[in-house]
Amino acid sequence: MKITIILAFLAGPSLAAQPLLPRVTAKTLAGLQSLDPMVTLVTPPAGEAEVVRPDKQSIIKQSTILHHGTNWTIVPKGAVVFLPEEMKSRVDGVPAGTLLSWLEFLTMNRGWITTCEVTVAQATGKDPVPTERSAFWEKQNKVVVAVHQGGPITLRMNDPAPPTLTKR
Repeated sequence: MKITIILAFLAGPSLAAQPLLPRVTAKTLAGLQSLDPMVTLVTPPAGEAEVVRPDKQSIIKQSTILHHGTNWTIVPKGAVVFLPEEMKSRVDGVPAGTLLSWLEFLTMNRGWITTCEVTVAQATGKDPVPTERSAFWEKQNKVVVAVHQGGPITLRMNDPAPPTLTKR
């Protein structure tokens, strides 16, 4: 019984709420900084040029939009390697609805999207993608997206549009 009381007495302070600390104001912070010569606020020089964002660039313009119903996602341009005629309405539309991550969108739309795992050498165009794959894609009648380790990747090819690899 004594041990229980002693343990409860010792555990009491550790279970207590954390003390509230006063909020640091700008005036207090300035006072602390003036006391410490090592702490200074760095302001950019007056004549330094500002960073300007190019007007005509956006991630949407550099991507292919895949959409179905009220959900959509983006993949890099060149990641869609096979597009059946029946699925053209689901590619490169106007983004509307909910933007989903690639994995969420792929999981929800496995009925009409499939992936083709490629190596880095195939993605850069150094190694060709086997032509047997394109024959298999035509039998599936699904949109095929090139992926590397599960993420969509642009597939660069020496021949920009080989008829056995891209059907658009």
